Amino acid sequence: MSDLGSAHSGAATSVDTVRFAPLSLPRSELTRTSPRQARPAKPSVSPAALVPLFYASLLYLAGVVLARYQYLRPSWLLAGLVPLAVVAAIAIAKAPRIAWLPLASIWMVLGAWSAETERLPVADPTVIRLSDGLLRTVEGTVTDAGPVRYSRPGQAEDQEDSYADRSAADASDSQRAQRVDLQLTAVEVVTDASDALVSMQPVETGKIRLSVIGPLTGPSGELVRCGQRLRAVVRLLPPDTFHDQGVWSRAAFLESQDVAATSSVVAGRRDADGPRLQVLAEPIGASVSCLLNGWRNSAITRLQSLPSLTLGMPGFLRASSEDAAMLAALLTGDRTYLTHSLRAGFERTGSFHLIVVSGLHLAVLAGIVFSAAQRLRLHRLAATAITIEISLGYAAFTGFGIPVQRSFWMITLYLIGRLLYRDRSPLNVIGFATLCVAVASPRSIFEASLQMTVLSVAAIAGIAVPLLEKTLGAQIKATQDLRRISMDPKLPPRTAQFRVTLRLIARHLEPAINLRFAWKVMPYTVRSVLRLGELVFVTLVVELALALPMAIYFHRITIYALPVNLCILPLLVILVPGGMILLLVLSIWPAVAVVPATVCLSVLHLSVLIVRKLGALSLGDLRVPEPGPVQAGVAVMLFLLALQLARGSGRLVLLQRRLCLVVLLLASAVGIWPHAVNRPAHALLFEAIDVGQGDSLLLITPDGKSLLIDGGGLGFMGAPNQKDRSEFDIGDEVVSAVLWSRGIRRLDAVALTHAHHDHMGGLGAVLRNFRPRELWIGNNPPNHAYEELLDEAASLGIRVRSFRAGEAISLGEAAIRVLAPGADYRPGPQPANNDSLVLQARYGDTSILLAGDAEASEERSLFRRGDLESSVLKVGHHGSLTSTHPEFLSRVAPAWAIISCGRRNRFGHPRTEILAELQEAHVRTFRTDLDGATCLVLDGKSVTADPMCGASY
Repeated sequence: MSDLGSAHSGAATSVDTVRFAPLSLPRSELTRTSPRQARPAKPSVSPAALVPLFYASLLYLAGVVLARYQYLRPSWLLAGLVPLAVVAAIAIAKAPRIAWLPLASIWMVLGAWSAETERLPVADPTVIRLSDGLLRTVEGTVTDAGPVRYSRPGQAEDQEDSYADRSAADASDSQRAQRVDLQLTAVEVVTDASDALVSMQPVETGKIRLSVIGPLTGPSGELVRCGQRLRAVVRLLPPDTFHDQGVWSRAAFLESQDVAATSSVVAGRRDADGPRLQVLAEPIGASVSCLLNGWRNSAITRLQSLPSLTLGMPGFLRASSEDAAMLAALLTGDRTYLTHSLRAGFERTGSFHLIVVSGLHLAVLAGIVFSAAQRLRLHRLAATAITIEISLGYAAFTGFGIPVQRSFWMITLYLIGRLLYRDRSPLNVIGFATLCVAVASPRSIFEASLQMTVLSVAAIAGIAVPLLEKTLGAQIKATQDLRRISMDPKLPPRTAQFRVTLRLIARHLEPAINLRFAWKVMPYTVRSVLRLGELVFVTLVVELALALPMAIYFHRITIYALPVNLCILPLLVILVPGGMILLLVLSIWPAVAVVPATVCLSVLHLSVLIVRKLGALSLGDLRVPEPGPVQAGVAVMLFLLALQLARGSGRLVLLQRRLCLVVLLLASAVGIWPHAVNRPAHALLFEAIDVGQGDSLLLITPDGKSLLIDGGGLGFMGAPNQKDRSEFDIGDEVVSAVLWSRGIRRLDAVALTHAHHDHMGGLGAVLRNFRPRELWIGNNPPNHAYEELLDEAASLGIRVRSFRAGEAISLGEAAIRVLAPGADYRPGPQPANNDSLVLQARYGDTSILLAGDAEASEERSLFRRGDLESSVLKVGHHGSLTSTHPEFLSRVAPAWAIISCGRRNRFGHPRTEILAELQEAHVRTFRTDLDGATCLVLDGKSVTADPMCGASY
């Protein structure tokens, strides 16, 4: 050993002995001799004084929430600010201790006033008036053009065609569709006297969304491009959606994007007057938004070429169409190529945000840029400006969607606040950023992206960091520069003891191994383990904080979110910059792109492997109902209390911080705790769910037993092609959402009337989400989809019961009678309407006849099976002429009827003849295509209607 090493060893021995002795004294001696105790105690400062903007933002948000549930006249709110300001000024001057009360009231009033005066997005009335389904010519300028999507007719939902892999022969067998937003400049106005193309003033809220099916022809090429002027012959329709409680509204989503109407057009089709779609003019001097749109589509196309580029690589490094889809979503924000099966694993493990552009990706990019700027020793102002500029460029490149907008402004305001407050209080900076976003758009606080962003950063800065500061954080600092003994007196006793212990270990390792390992490698290893523990703790705190929004918006308990995010988040730090380098190389020199592609695909495949392994486990897919308003409010209050306890000070600081974790766990438990099902007391609830052209009916008995009959299944009504319809699971997106909004966690039984897709298609998701105790079936012919449903039930441990006419079923206080199929019924080779399981549910003197799709011949066979008279009739076969013939209607003699059918369906349901029969019989009739979801309440003596099922029982 060198002289320096010997000198160090001797010094370490003597000093360690001196240091170790006082650290071994009783705690009272340490307290008496500690130089820190001689300092005067700091005066206590209220938390609101330390983080004024954080508490101001909370009060402002409380005012916005209050205005959402209770209308407050803006003029009264504005007038009320004057006396409040006067009271606040007097309180500050005369009674500072109670000055917080009028100041809090001012912030709440400001929040309520801003919410009441905010301009809401409203579609252009002219375009709405022209959205009548008539065939008319429109002209306009393309403001946004999405990438092309391909699908083969009848293609399975878990298959995907790669744009790059298909040959020209394959392309002819596929259907291609492109999403196009068109800013109208002229529209054909049809009246009794004239039919002319009339110019209209372009307005921001007057866009239409076209689905262009098939390639363009002519010199402009096959794709529609941003900035082109188009003429199209289309049928304008208002944005369609499902009108159910708790279901995502496509109409509201399109309205937020200033889209007033939708339509589709076949590009190659011609009429007598010319082609249905033609390009009038190419763009001259494309705008910035169109340039970004073109670059984004070009990037997506290049990423789709990865499968052919890596064709000769080993399996783990070879790109598939799914890999290209994930990279396109991760780097450009476009989800066009993401399949339902691909999304499912990430959704089950709570990691879907990892494969689409979100605030996390923007934060990773901003963190990398800011860290690089600091390492280059740039001034704080320059580093902040560069980070904001690069973040803005990337956000704009990804389309600057609403979630990305929110994240960008949050990051920007956080960086600016960091400059102003010099890192004194992260919570104050978070409050500043949240307040600015809420002032700009009060309604944005009700969006999942903003809520989850704010909760995440608040949980990290307000709970995780303060709790780690005196524990793992202090120990991590203690592992640095062990030879520097002068640091020891400045540390708390326990941390100093930990540092001395590490120094003793290093001194003993030095002669046994070597100097570098003892004083460099060993402390670095300990520090890495501690940082891993720190990461685990931070991730756990964030997952607990996000339990409430996960239950509200995604109805999931993400059991495996913690390990998945722990594994994938470090990989994402490599994947995001690596993907950006890959995109750059693909644009400049595609042949060299194999090198960055190797890195990206290795990381991506490892991430997908982790997600799929954990996502396949049954515990990883636990679903929960939507928490009630009171329940959500209590969870939020507990979270704020946890924030307060984490920042505690004084003698009880240790107790407060331990209580903080307990309160945070309690907040998470309250957010996902099951609550009572929303149903009428002492009455039978019958709900016809709006599933478009299909059937899905819910019965809840007076004692809380639940039965779902059918689950819809034709897919989303606005889907332009088979691929889009297959990607939409109506059982998960609509039926399950309705059940969760009622607070239902598990169904007692599910009944399938017959094996047609519009009745059976959504039941697979319902079985997985609600694990019913029984599945009721009739007599159905075997086919692939039906057998898959039965296999799904068997794998989930659900009892399958087959019923025939004459059998009775007890469902709580309701009695179910089976009317069809008969014991002698023999189904044909393919599913048919007459296979229907026909049921009659009775409670007291009221009853419901559930006719399925039974046609006239089967209706006549019901006459000999007992009394058919019922208070309510679910009209058979969606109001088709094949069902509900007059004699059957007279035998049932209902006072109420419900027809389940889709808006503007191609079958013409319900038929006017059936509606006329019902009217002549004085039957009060509801239709899901016009009335949306409809509820009827049967109290055993009478029936009352609840249109749109909006009542809270």
